Order: sequence, then structure tokens, then C-alpha cells
Amino acid sequence: MSLINDMLRDLEAKRPDDLLRQNLQREIRALPSMPRREGKFLKTFLLLGLPLCGLVAAGLHVNGQLLPLLGMTEEVRKPVVQPLAPVAPAETSTAAVDNPEEPISESLRLASSLTSVPIPAEPLVAVPDPVAMPVKNTPVQVAESTPAKEAPAQLAPATTSGPTKIEKSNLPLTPRDRAEAEFRKAEIALASGRGSEAMEAAKAALKLDAGFVPARQLLLRGLLEARKTDEAMQILQEGLDGQPTQIGWAMSLARLQLEHGDLAAADKTLARHQAHAENNADYAGFQGHVKTRLGLAKAAVGHYQRATRLAPGEGRWWLGLGLALEADGKTQEAREAFRRSLQSATLSAELIGVAEQHLRP
Repeated sequence: MSLINDMLRDLEAKRPDDLLRQNLQREIRALPSMPRREGKFLKTFLLLGLPLCGLVAAGLHVNGQLLPLLGMTEEVRKPVVQPLAPVAPAETSTAAVDNPEEPISESLRLASSLTSVPIPAEPLVAVPDPVAMPVKNTPVQVAESTPAKEAPAQLAPATTSGPTKIEKSNLPLTPRDRAEAEFRKAEIALASGRGSEAMEAAKAALKLDAGFVPARQLLLRGLLEARKTDEAMQILQEGLDGQPTQIGWAMSLARLQLEHGDLAAADKTLARHQAHAENNADYAGFQGHVKTRLGLAKAAVGHYQRATRLAPGEGRWWLGLGLALEADGKTQEAREAFRRSLQSATLSAELIGVAEQHLRP
């Protein structure tokens, strides 16, 4: 230990004056943090150096006197905390004792660390400044994960190479399609003046589709022009059996039946389809006419009244109502109906004469 004390004396003798020491302390800077690879040497130094320094401060005596810690006396109230507790030299200068709060020089701290602690392989002062050193981007190594085994891809169904043949298939014609084709033939024949050929084409269309209305209409017109009323009534009856809502066909059939003198058949035809013609004034007036011909005056009055309500401006229905009321014995009501028929100004000259005749006293 005398060797250490001799070194401390030499260092204290070579210590510069206070001004130079203060300048030297200004130049002292903290070293940058050491890399992680030197951390093990620092740990070893701290673990071994601190206990040894404590032993040196507590038990070493020089010339029978206890070494004062870093030249500090009991008058120091605020001890200076340092990372390493250095050991003060045995003989300190008078200035250091008189001024205990003066910072300890770097040389004393360096001298106090010179113990029997093994010196690391690399000097601590050789740590490079991280600010001046270029930053190296260290690649981050990522643990390679073994790729999962891919499921075997499902084989697509084998497709035959080569051009694809598109087969054209004609859709079968419906009965309505074929009926329309026959109807077009009938129209062409009728426009060319071939009436018989047109009616044959219309009949063929009805055989294919009995509900094809245009074909039935064309056939009825040709039959009526040819005065074939019996065949026309048969075509009308067949049409009404399939389509009872065709009130025009019902009126045509009843008129043909009336011309043939079959009043009962005409009245029956009109009564059968009356439910589909409640809002038709012509249908109600025709029914009143048939009832009058049959001598059913009271029933005729009801049909004529319905006709005048639906078409109050039609003089024929007022004239028919007057005749029905007169036949039923209601003279005053009949005269009023005759006046209304004349006021409508829709009667023909012949019908005007009938109305005026019944108004005479």
C-alpha cells in the first residue's frame, strides 16, 4: 500500500494550480455509453472495485493515522456522490482541506481506481463517440419459417381442344304461331280478291287455335257477305262457347236468329250473356226490342229504362220505352217518353213520324 501512497504523492505534487485545474475540469466530458459488448467488463469492475475501495477507505492507515476520504472532514454536510467512491490520499494539500466542497480533480479519481482490480482487455477511454461515428444499418435477421405444405391443386377437368360446334335447332311452333301464319295467308288472299281462299285459310287458323279472335272475325265477315247466315250463326255460337264475354258476337247471333224469325232463340242468347253487358246501352235496348216483339211489355220497359239511363241522349231508346209503356197501359208516361225521343234530335225521319203519330190526341 505504500506504493499507492507514493504514487498519490507524486500526482499531488504534479497537480497544476487551481486556475489550470478549473480549466481542465471544464474540458472533462462524460464518456458516451459503452456498447453492449463491453457491459460485462463494466459489471465486473463495479462488483469488484466498489468493495475494494470501501475497504481501502475504512481500514488503511498511513503513519498510524486513518486516511481521510478524498480529503473531506466532518464539516462537509453535502457529500459529493460519485459513481465510484475513491480513496483520498494520506497527505492532502492545505487548500483541499480548507475548502472541502471544492470538486475533486480528475487525477484523484483516476488514482483512486488504481487497485488490484483486473483491467479489461479494451481500455474504457477507447469507446468511440456515437455522434461522430457513421451509423450502420444492421440488417434484422428474421427467423425463416418453414412454408406450409400446399395442398395439391385439384386437377381441372380435361377440356377437348378444337372448335366448338353449335347446333342450331328450330323450336317447335306453337298452335298460336301456326294460326297466325294461316291468318296472314287469309289476309293476303282477301286483299287479292280471293274470298273463298281467304275463308279457307281463316277456317284452318281456327282449327289450330279456336280462341284466335282475328281469324274468327275475318271468317264471319266473309260468311255474312256471302249470305251464309246459317254457317255464320254456327261460327258465332262456337266462339261464344269458348269466349262468353264477347257481347258483340252475342248481339250478332241474336240478330241473325231474329231475322230467321226465332224470337225465343234470340231472347235466350241475349239473356245468357246479359251479365257481361250490364253497362252497354245498345245491348239493353236490343233486349227491350226482342221483349216487345215477344209481347212482354213489362219486361221490355225494364230493359228500355236501363238503356235510357246509360244513354239518355239516344232517341231510339226513348221511343222504344214509350211504345212499351203504352202497351203496358201507362199512357201519360208513354207520352212523356215520346216527347223525350223527339227532343233528342237523333231519330230518323221514319221514327220521327212514329213518335208524332203516338202524340196526337
